[in-house]
Amino acid sequence: MVLHDFIYKWDGKSRDGKPPVAWWPGTYHVRIVKLAQDSDKIRYLVTFAVILKNMGTKPGMSTSLKNYIYNFAKKISDQYEIDMEKTMWIEVEDDALMVTRLYPVFTALSPADYSVSWRHAMPNELELIKPYLDGM
Repeated sequence: MVLHDFIYKWDGKSRDGKPPVAWWPGTYHVRIVKLAQDSDKIRYLVTFAVILKNMGTKPGMSTSLKNYIYNFAKKISDQYEIDMEKTMWIEVEDDALMVTRLYPVFTALSPADYSVSWRHAMPNELELIKPYLDGM
């Protein structure tokens, strides 16, 4: 079920004391999808998908979220109350769907850094996401 479908823009500036998504401007079409609902007896590994499409119209003037997905995921997760770690983050490219999940990495210096590794969507993921791609 599609929960939210919107255009997200940032200008690369910080006005609230928190870092922006990126220090360069960008625009993305964002679709937040509820894939599953946890219950008392069942806990899913992935309950949400956030589908992203870069809307940058000027070459070289729009930032890719691949390098800033944690900053973006944190803002979206806080604003729309989704579990960042139980979300599949998907970027729609011209010829592929790229997927990542955010996995916490705990170290002595930081309570929670996140490991991010982008990869091509697997066939089962493509099948799951296909109904939500129209208009992206």
